[in-house]
Amino acid sequence: MSITIASIITNFNTYLGDSSNDRVSAAERLQYITEGTVWLQEELKNDHQVKTYDLSYLDTVNYYRVTTPLADLLQGSDLRRKIGENVNAMAQKSSRELAEEIAQSTIGDDSWSIERRDGATFLVVNAAPKFNATMVDDFESSTLIANWVADTTGSDALNVTLDVNRFTHGSSSLNFDIDVSQSANHKAVITIDDLSYSLSSFEGTGVFLLDFDIPTVDTISGFNLIWGNDSSNYWTASVTTDLDGSAFVTGCNTLGFEWSAASQVGTPVTTSAVNYFAFTMNYAADQVDETDYRIDNFRIANPEDLKFYYVSWDVGTDTTGATDRLAFTATTDIPFFSGQYDQYKYAVAHMATSLAFHNLRLKADAATEESLAYRALSRARKIFPSSITTEIKSFKPHGNNLTVGKRRNS
Repeated sequence: MSITIASIITNFNTYLGDSSNDRVSAAERLQYITEGTVWLQEELKNDHQVKTYDLSYLDTVNYYRVTTPLADLLQGSDLRRKIGENVNAMAQKSSRELAEEIAQSTIGDDSWSIERRDGATFLVVNAAPKFNATMVDDFESSTLIANWVADTTGSDALNVTLDVNRFTHGSSSLNFDIDVSQSANHKAVITIDDLSYSLSSFEGTGVFLLDFDIPTVDTISGFNLIWGNDSSNYWTASVTTDLDGSAFVTGCNTLGFEWSAASQVGTPVTTSAVNYFAFTMNYAADQVDETDYRIDNFRIANPEDLKFYYVSWDVGTDTTGATDRLAFTATTDIPFFSGQYDQYKYAVAHMATSLAFHNLRLKADAATEESLAYRALSRARKIFPSSITTEIKSFKPHGNNLTVGKRRNS
């Protein structure tokens, strides 16, 4: 069985002793029931609020921006591998501790965390990958970088050099400039044709990843990557956002080119040497000459499907179940607990009635209804478990204090 807000309003009217809109309007009823449902969520935080999110985990990528897809994220609950593969439970740690482990390139327990900063939310993962990434080019060798060539005829790229001043991996990156009058094609292209990789294990599934440092982002519209056997037989993929689906920013951006979304030109094969790569940056006509674009940490990885369990703060959905609600707007809306434990409606209705009496300045009646709401909540607490996990802290000794415990001679 499932219920709608109309069912809670029936109880609300009974407790209030008034089904008319004379003292409490229809809009106020929806407001009070929304507040009552939020109170229920904050008090319980049990498994009835848990939702799931599918995460594609890539080796070498630890931070996943989930601000948009998980706009209703209240608190993390668990992160699991596929059924049958989740041999060791992943530990929830503080984002500060994970940042330290990631910086040290260490993986203790497979672990995860939630980090919130600058108005954005990130799911942080530090776990032994099921599929290891393969480095395409780390841009550490000046000899190899010399083989990256700027297309100075069909594009505006020029001056490909080794950059030891700014990088994201190792001790150097690839640097190039653009001169917009060079070709007037509104793009910069750099290529290499003497690498040699067998990428058969990544064909159709892999994601090419690279870090791209943009000095000025205003006119950048997107990027294209070509890989294959030669300039006539290759795959090509484009992106207009960073790896997390966010807009490009001035500074470092991680780009992800998915093989599954690529188009094929000619008859490229992965079992023989894949040695041709071309990277294109596209921009608007008002782009100006610019120096110091940098590429680093060019690799490919197969994604591993993880399931993230989290507590949502949506109070419910619309009548179709397709649109989440942060506040109820119609009597046909569906509360989050509908069909799971409909009896929560009594606690919500009592708390909503308490709020109504409070606003009507009927303090004693408000206190009575609040007490009844907590009594109903207490009964539910005894029945249903919560899978909410708490952060663990790893003990890390930082040296011995030899003065502690010593007796001072007098």
